[in-house]
Amino acid sequence: MTQEELRELYKERLQREKQGWIAKQTNINQNILSQFKNGRMNLYPHLFEKLEAYLIQNQ
Repeated sequence: MTQEELRELYKERLQREKQGWIAKQTNINQNILSQFKNGRMNLYPHLFEKLEAYLIQNQ
């Protein structure tokens, strides 16, 4: 999965879950998730893996 594909999957998930909840579940800072969502940054590999695992496992 690419950064852009993960970003789109994340944006879709935000329609039904709050960003704060996802931040808490993945242990990723909410500001980092916000910057990622808005395309201001890409996630470091270890953060990418955490978010990807959460989004895929909790569909």
